[in-house]
Amino acid sequence: MEPHVIQSLLEESSEICVSIYMPMFRWGREKQQNEIRYKNLLRDASELLGNDEVCTASTRDAIVKRLELFRAEGTHDAWRHPSAGLALFATPDSLEVLPMGKRVTEQVHVGERFYLRPLLPAMHGDGRFVLVAVSQNHVRLFEGSQEGLEERSPDDLPENLKDALNIDEFTTALQHFSYTEGGHVDTMYHGHGGGEDDHKQTILQFFHRLDNPLSEYLQDRNDPLIFAGVEYLFPIFKEAISYSHLLADPVTGNFDNAKPEMIYEKAQEVVQPFFQKNTMEAVQRYHSAHGQNRATDDLETILKAAEMGAVDTLLIREDATFWGHIDDQGHIQEDGTPNEVSQDLLDDAAVATLNHGGEVFVVRGEDFPVENGSAAAQLRFEVTAMTS
Repeated sequence: MEPHVIQSLLEESSEICVSIYMPMFRWGREKQQNEIRYKNLLRDASELLGNDEVCTASTRDAIVKRLELFRAEGTHDAWRHPSAGLALFATPDSLEVLPMGKRVTEQVHVGERFYLRPLLPAMHGDGRFVLVAVSQNHVRLFEGSQEGLEERSPDDLPENLKDALNIDEFTTALQHFSYTEGGHVDTMYHGHGGGEDDHKQTILQFFHRLDNPLSEYLQDRNDPLIFAGVEYLFPIFKEAISYSHLLADPVTGNFDNAKPEMIYEKAQEVVQPFFQKNTMEAVQRYHSAHGQNRATDDLETILKAAEMGAVDTLLIREDATFWGHIDDQGHIQEDGTPNEVSQDLLDDAAVATLNHGGEVFVVRGEDFPVENGSAAAQLRFEVTAMTS
């Protein structure tokens, strides 16, 4: 997810903000349950708005109307091609709809700002990627997420080399040159008298024809693109493709007839280290800062530092929750579960950090630098300056 998306949600100005998160069914008849689930969440939102002392009847009606209009918009891509999850952010004057690459717990929040905690993992990659499996005989495009692979068929994406280069009488006009790698055979095509340079130029032209439809399909996205094919083809593909988020490591083999489950398993070996790289570097920076007295895992100190703009990097343990409130003496009181006075203090810490230009990372439990901790922060100056 692009950072500017979350930044725009942080900057949204409204007395009443509604945040809705829901998991989605992606395939088969179960997709019909998405609308039922949404109706139930919409009802919950209406009830919460009605019980909010700040919310007027006209404000509630305006927000509910926007949410109902979205439900009725059956052609919206969120309904036609659902992702693993869906997030909606509504005010009386706006509605933002964001697909999510991982399932989320269904929930509704009403407050003076949007609730962003479930979005935070997506700031540094939410597991979504695109994979293109290419041979001269077949081009396959997949959308990947933490849920698996789903094959796509854009109308303008060539099906194979023959389709891309508009070669007539393909099998009789060209000779075959077979390239074998690790038991996989891929076929290069060239004219009479052609050599290896001719093979490369033919394939390069083929990949140039793939570039435009791929670029259009990936327009305004920053999801990593994985190349899947025999190793010989990858350097040529890199030369031809203009998309800037092509991963440096390919998935090698011939996948013309491979099942999506097998391709997905191989893709995870490439994409997971990519998604974890920035997070693990942030964890290492925390350890280094700890030795310089510029790190803390005390949530009360973190909240104070974040409000002052002193948090450089905030680490939040994946799946951790901390519902509580600040008492009259400025100390944290943990409530355990949400109530009329409690807030998600991890969400508060994240929003304050982001508002002051800091970074936020959601870290897997096994990688979190503090045992049993829910948050840890690298500070811009020594902890003693925060606690004195």
